[in-house]
Amino acid sequence: MNTEEILRLKVRLLTEGASISDSEFQGRKGGAGPVGGRYFLLPNGRPVGIPIRSGEMAEKFKSAQLEPTEDPMIWLYDRSIELELVPKPSFYDLKTDDGIPYNKIALLHGRETLATTLYQNCRYWLTGQQCKFCTIPHSYQSKDALLEKTPEQFVEVLQAALNEGVVKDILMTTGTPDADDVGIERILSVVRAIREISDIPVGVQFEPPIDAEKIHEVYKVGVNAVGIHIESIDPDIRAKYCPGKTEYGSYELYMKSWKLALDLFGKGNVSTFILYGLGEDLSLTLSKLNEIASTGVLPVITPIRPAPNSQLGNFIPSYLKKPKLYFEFVKDVGRILFREKINPKETTAGCHRCGGCTPIQEAYDFAQSVL
Repeated sequence: MNTEEILRLKVRLLTEGASISDSEFQGRKGGAGPVGGRYFLLPNGRPVGIPIRSGEMAEKFKSAQLEPTEDPMIWLYDRSIELELVPKPSFYDLKTDDGIPYNKIALLHGRETLATTLYQNCRYWLTGQQCKFCTIPHSYQSKDALLEKTPEQFVEVLQAALNEGVVKDILMTTGTPDADDVGIERILSVVRAIREISDIPVGVQFEPPIDAEKIHEVYKVGVNAVGIHIESIDPDIRAKYCPGKTEYGSYELYMKSWKLALDLFGKGNVSTFILYGLGEDLSLTLSKLNEIASTGVLPVITPIRPAPNSQLGNFIPSYLKKPKLYFEFVKDVGRILFREKINPKETTAGCHRCGGCTPIQEAYDFAQSVL
């Protein structure tokens, strides 16, 4: 496959998803970030977190069948495309001394990213102003994850994953607690514990703090990259779907935080998630993406993935109605990244290092091949 074909395949997998047998594991049901997916490797060897859909939702999204073959590691998508399954790591079968399964503390994302949500709740859920696509509390409510992970717990899992040789970087996110530090103090305590045993690259995510000194503290403790996620840069869409975050943090506050972080972490090591498929104005979004990328911030564009238990459980994204338009949008993002010399795979850490839920690396590779 050439770069355009790989990009088209990944966009299709991330938007349409796939349907698998009910007897197969369907993916995690709640948490921070996109849920309900299984990790596979594309023909180019990069991971993709495929949304798994069934019944009416599979019909609405036109999800093709994904089936195992005689080789348990090779699955067939749409009866024609071989994808390699990312195997379950052995450390998932281990438990802490007090009986907590390691996979309730941290999970392998993609091929080699150890990811955890340090605090599995968010202040906006307490006020009814949560992001409408979010399912962060449901992991601990369903007992699939702990409400809060301690530094000792995470480091124990990290050591096991390092011993197994399956991780090369770390991603830590957090729901925003009802505190002025927006969860950064919790992040700092875990990173200090990590640095006692390893110099592995660490990416962390948080809302922009009012006290800018907190970003300096994140840098000083040994974090390599930060994600400060605005979710949408169309102000109308952001206000509609992220009411709490919009009320708390203006675009100007995000820009101020990104620029401060860039001074510390460098170009490409500051990122922001930007969802598409919510009905955003694509021209406006591309204009803002140009502005953001020109500063050195990496925009991690990701198709919205409606999740059960969220307010958008039955939502039909706009990318399904205009797939060609959105494919061109993704191409345009790749051109922006290439022009600004922000190659996702050359950055240190962050969601894009896994890359399972975003097509930006494939978009960059396509732009590089044609420009």
